[in-house]
Amino acid sequence: MKYSIFIGFFILVSCARVIEEKTLIEMFNSKDKRQLLTAIDYVSDHHEVHMVKYLLSDALDPRIVHDIRHKGMSIYQIKMGAMQKLTGVKSFKKITYRPDSSVVNFYLEISVNNGWINSP
Repeated sequence: MKYSIFIGFFILVSCARVIEEKTLIEMFNSKDKRQLLTAIDYVSDHHEVHMVKYLLSDALDPRIVHDIRHKGMSIYQIKMGAMQKLTGVKSFKKITYRPDSSVVNFYLEISVNNGWINSP
């Protein structure tokens, strides 16, 4: 019984992967697409709204990724999907692989209105 509690605790701790903010910032600034995708997914999944400014920085990135989770999607498309998930507001335009500044400005305005970032 004692060992099963220890094993259960170990599994819980290892599954609850927490990434420090400093590491996330480094990942967002990385040129490596895998690190960038990991940071975007983490911020989106954990509703880290204080990291929205990093999602919106260089949001018009047209690079296509070949990761199994996002195969054929652009970085822009993945970032805007994360913004859609964080805000709970669907974009007025369909988010495709082609970057669209009106969609970025739409989510920028929502982020400013919610107080997640300062106005540009």
